[in-house]
Amino acid sequence: MGGHVSCLLGPRSSHPQQICLSLSATTPPPPPTGGASASTATIRARRRRRRGRGAMAGKKEEEEAVVYRGDKLILRGLRFHGTHGVKPEEKKLGQKFVIDVDAWMDLAAAGDSDDISDTVSYTEIYRIAKNVVEGPSHNLLESVAQSIANSTLLKFPQISAVRVKVEKPHVAVQGVLDYLGVEIFRQRKA
Repeated sequence: MGGHVSCLLGPRSSHPQQICLSLSATTPPPPPTGGASASTATIRARRRRRRGRGAMAGKKEEEEAVVYRGDKLILRGLRFHGTHGVKPEEKKLGQKFVIDVDAWMDLAAAGDSDDISDTVSYTEIYRIAKNVVEGPSHNLLESVAQSIANSTLLKFPQISAVRVKVEKPHVAVQGVLDYLGVEIFRQRKA
């Protein structure tokens, strides 16, 4: 069976790294030892399970795609010094954190009126991120991201969903990297 190789260049790097994935057609597993083949019923059951998992994942992707297609406010590359991490030196010395935020809301009224009162000011979301990152220490980046997302949704009821990415560019890891981090998506509960 034929294969296919796909290569990408790593983003945001002063030293581009090439990432290649080998994609090939799926081959069936070898038959069990002794020459016996799996029963037709077993094969059908496996196929049904695979289809069921795909349907659930597909439904979630469709729900998120509806939100992702909407209007949003975008904040990129917010840089703050914070004292987050599980190591004592991280809490004592601190380090740089880079935050990205997407906030979904209907921007049609603001587009028509050209009036700041019909939208949410970027600076308000910036202040939330700044207060969380420069505020009390968290052990986990997940907690930092969650605090930014929760505060944003709580303060601005017109925002329906928020995506928060927290990057930690200076980590004590053996190897070359741009950053380690987390990205979360939170949607207002109906």
